Amino acid sequence: MEIKLDKIEPHVALPVFHLVGSVADEMQRECYVVGGYVRDIFLERASKDMDFVTVGSGIEVARAVAQRLGKGKATLAVFKTYGTAQVKTREGLELEFVGARKESYRRESRNPIVEDGTLRDDQLRRDFTINAMAISLNKSTYGKLLDPFDGIGDLQRRIIRTPLDPDITFSDDPLRMMRAVRFATQLQFDIYPDTLQAIKRNAGRIKIITRERIAEELMKIVRSPQPSRGFKILDETGLLQLIFPELAALKGVDNSHGRGHKDNFLHTMQVLDNVAGASTNEWLRWAAVMHDIGKPATKRWDNQLGWTFHNHNFIGEKMVPKVFGRMRLPLNEHMKYVKKLVGLHMRPIALVEDGVTDSAVRRLLFDAGDDIDDLMTLCKADITSKNQEKVKRFRDNFDLVKRKLIDIEEKDRVRNFQPPIDGAEVMETFGLTPSREVGQIKDAIKDAILDGAIANSYVEAYPFMMQRAASLGIEPVNKGKLCYTTIDSPVGVLTVACTTRGIALITTQDDAQEMLSQLGKSSHLDLAEASLPLLTHCTQQLQQYFAGERREFDLPCFTTGSEFTMKVWNEMFKVPYGETIPYAELAKRAGSPKAYRAAAQACHFNRLMIVYPCHRIVASNGLGGYRGGTQVKQQLLDLEKRTPTITADKSDASC
Repeated sequence: MEIKLDKIEPHVALPVFHLVGSVADEMQRECYVVGGYVRDIFLERASKDMDFVTVGSGIEVARAVAQRLGKGKATLAVFKTYGTAQVKTREGLELEFVGARKESYRRESRNPIVEDGTLRDDQLRRDFTINAMAISLNKSTYGKLLDPFDGIGDLQRRIIRTPLDPDITFSDDPLRMMRAVRFATQLQFDIYPDTLQAIKRNAGRIKIITRERIAEELMKIVRSPQPSRGFKILDETGLLQLIFPELAALKGVDNSHGRGHKDNFLHTMQVLDNVAGASTNEWLRWAAVMHDIGKPATKRWDNQLGWTFHNHNFIGEKMVPKVFGRMRLPLNEHMKYVKKLVGLHMRPIALVEDGVTDSAVRRLLFDAGDDIDDLMTLCKADITSKNQEKVKRFRDNFDLVKRKLIDIEEKDRVRNFQPPIDGAEVMETFGLTPSREVGQIKDAIKDAILDGAIANSYVEAYPFMMQRAASLGIEPVNKGKLCYTTIDSPVGVLTVACTTRGIALITTQDDAQEMLSQLGKSSHLDLAEASLPLLTHCTQQLQQYFAGERREFDLPCFTTGSEFTMKVWNEMFKVPYGETIPYAELAKRAGSPKAYRAAAQACHFNRLMIVYPCHRIVASNGLGGYRGGTQVKQQLLDLEKRTPTITADKSDASC
C-alpha cells in the first residue's frame, strides 16, 4: 500500500475543520483531529464521524463550536462523567470532543483512572498505531501529521500493532484484543507477531469484558468481507474457546479404522465466506457460523457408514437460543431466523441425495416460508467437498431442486400458506373444544396439501376434513340438517343453504322457503336456520363476487341431477367471466348438440345460481330463462362486464 501524505490536504480543507481550528486558536488551545478519521484518510474510506482532542477541556471547545455553528445548525450533547461532548451538525456530521488525557488501570477493571495530559499522553493511550495519528488544526501548524508510532508505516505494511508494550495494552483493556482481531479482519491486515503473542498470553483477561461489548465486535467481524479471517485469529489466540466454545469445539479430526472426517471448523469457515460472498445479510452469515454446531454432540462411528453426525441440524437448532442468550445476541426474530435455518439446512441437501419429490419440496417451502431463498444460499455454500466432480454433481442437482421450488410455488402456493381450514372452523363444525382431535384434523389437512393428496383449496379441504373426522368417529353438529341463512345483495335477498356435504342452494326466489322445504324432504334433512363456517365462507365469497373482487368460487357444492344435467353444470365453469354462450353451444359441449332445450332446462333448475354461472348461458335474444328471472340474469352479466377491480385469480378452484 502506497501512502501519500498529500492526501491530507483535501480532507482537512473542509470548512468544519477550519471552524474548529479557529475556535481552538481563539481559546488558545491545541486541537487535533485524531483516530479513525485520520486512519481512513489514508485508507481512502469515507467517514462522517470525527474525533477531536484538545489540550484542556474538550467540553468547553465543543460548546464554543456549537455556538459558532449557530442555533438550528448544530446540537450539543455533554457527557460530564466521561469528560466528552458531541456536536451534531445539520449536514449529518458527528463531532466528538475530548480533552487530552493519560490513563492508568486497575487489574480487575478495564475502566481507567483518567488524568489530564498532553497530546503525546493521549496518543500513548490509543489502542493501535494506525489509530494514534493526529492532524493539527491550529493555524500555525494546520494540516501537520503527528505520527509518533509510525502508523503510516504500519498502514503500508498492513499490520495491527500497539503503540506501547502489547501486554500492558491488552491487560489494561482486554477489549482491545477483540478490536485487534476485528481491525485485522475488516482491513485484511495481519496482526504484528509481538502483538499476536501478547493476545495469546492475555486471552484469559477477556473474562472481565461484558458480553455485550464482545458481541459488538463479533458482529463487526461477521459483517466483514472475509469474516473467516477473524474467527481463525480468535481461534489461534485462544479467545474463541473463551467466548464461543461451541464453535471452537468443531476443530480437529478424529480417526478410526484409518478413516477421518473433515475438520468441521475449517468447513464452517469456508461456508461462512461462501455466504459472505453471496449476501450481506449478517444473520444469514450467523446461520452459516452456527449451522454445524450440533456436530460434536452427534459425532458417532458406524462400522459401515464411517463417521456420522445424524440429526446434528436438530441438535444445533436447539443450541441456538442458548448461544444467543449467553453471547447477548438479540433473542428476537433474528435469533428465530438463525434457529430455523440451522434446523432446515440439511433438507435441500437431502432432496438432492434422495431424489426430488413434489411432496418433499412442498414441505420445504411450507417450513422455510419467505426464508427459502436464504436457506438455499446457505445450502449451496455448504457444498465444500474437495472432490470437484462431486461438487459439480451436487450443484447440478441443486439447480434441479431450485427449479422444482419455483414450479411448485407457482402451482401450489405453499410458501407461508395457511391451510384453508383452521382450528376454529374445525371446532365449530364438529362442536369440539381445543383438543388433540382438533390438532389431528388440522394436521391431516395440512399434510394432505403438502403431500399433494388434495389441492390447497377450500373446495378440496372441506370434504377431506369431513372424511378425516369420520375416521376418528367425530360427527358434525349439523348432521342430518339443511342449514340456511340470508344475505343482502345487488340482485335482492339471497337465501343460502348447505348440508354437511356442501352448499346446496343459492336463490333469490320469493318461494325460497318452499325450495328449502322441497330440498329438505328430497334429501331427508331437517331445516335449521344457522350460522356455520361453510355458510360464512359462501356468503363472504358471494360478497367478494358482487364487489368485483372474485371471479371464481372455492366452495364444496352438494348437487343432484341427471348425468346430462351434471355435465351441463360442469361446462358452465369453463365459460369465461363476463362472457356468454348460447344454450345450443352448451349442449354441444356437454356432448348432446341437439339437447339444447334440456340444457336450457338444466340452467333454469340450477339450485346454485351465481356459483354455477348459468347467467352466462343465453338464448338467441341474448337473455333466456333463469330461475331468478331475466332481470337478475342481466344484472349479473352487467356486473361481470364492468371494469374489474382485480385480475382473474386462477388460484381459486371452482366448485
